[in-house]
Amino acid sequence: METPFNNAFILSGGGTRLMVYLGMFAALEKLNRKPDVLIATCGGAFAATVINAFPDNESRKEYLKSQDYFNFVTKVQLTTENKLSRIGLLSLRKIREKRNAPFIENVIGKYLAEMNQDLSSHFPYLEKISFSKEIPTLIIGSEILFDPKNIGQERNHRKLYQKVIFTDSMTARKIDLKKLGLSSENFMNSAVSANIKVKTDLSMLNSARISVSDMFYVAPVFLEDKYYAGGAIDLIPIELARHLAKTVIVEEKQSYTLVEEAFVRAVLGYSGNQRLDEIKCQKADFQIDTSHIKTELKGHYIKKTINWRKLEVSLSLPKSYGQFRKDMDRQWNYGFQQTMNCFPKRDID
Repeated sequence: METPFNNAFILSGGGTRLMVYLGMFAALEKLNRKPDVLIATCGGAFAATVINAFPDNESRKEYLKSQDYFNFVTKVQLTTENKLSRIGLLSLRKIREKRNAPFIENVIGKYLAEMNQDLSSHFPYLEKISFSKEIPTLIIGSEILFDPKNIGQERNHRKLYQKVIFTDSMTARKIDLKKLGLSSENFMNSAVSANIKVKTDLSMLNSARISVSDMFYVAPVFLEDKYYAGGAIDLIPIELARHLAKTVIVEEKQSYTLVEEAFVRAVLGYSGNQRLDEIKCQKADFQIDTSHIKTELKGHYIKKTINWRKLEVSLSLPKSYGQFRKDMDRQWNYGFQQTMNCFPKRDID
């Protein structure tokens, strides 16, 4: 089948992996495998926006090491949902509940981290960036199909979420939605609609903000009288990549944790780990192994921790701007080296 692109690179989420993805992209360029289409979800959507915003890898890297970006990530505030009596009990209840999305969960009002819907004041330079003709990009998000007043009701097999692909009109014309439906048993009885929507009238920054919305972590975006939720609806959209490109490059991610799996099951109504197995069966052409990223980068990225003295979830943050810059360099180097490692040595200049 004729495909419009040669190399698709899937940037598949993780709010602390932005610099890792920039390192991966730089390595792909060095290997003469520069992607000619990016498909991004969750935190990967922000990385894709930065890639589009700057002309070279050094300027992209410096942007994520800047004082402005440091100020943004270190000033993130947690809500009162961070108390273990709230997020902790919620997690335990969802782990024990084995049914697939039996209720309409309150993903609109229950979230852990405060984040403005409009990020233009934080990233004025990125606000100007539109979807690029030079690096065609598709960002994954979702539309919430239920009325907020129905939160807490039984789902009764209703579809609650619809996948949305945010891109430009030229790239949109290359997508045949009839060939992209997910028909596995994992999705049949889920809360995710089989129909997919394409939206071409948003900026990259607005699309990225929608994509980083995550169930119980970051609030959805209210736009045009609708709520839009995150790219977790399809964290590794390999079917879309296969549809668009001859060669697909993905990140080989670690399995969902017990809590992550429980949240996906409770909200979206399918198994995240079964979905990872489905993706493995489709065999991407190249997989960049980051399955040990938590060990390799321990202490060098922002992560959630439990403060047992206060009985709440907190964030581990860099102690200084200097430490932040060193950590970001380490993340970039990790992404670069893991990408170089996954290709045959003959591909390296």
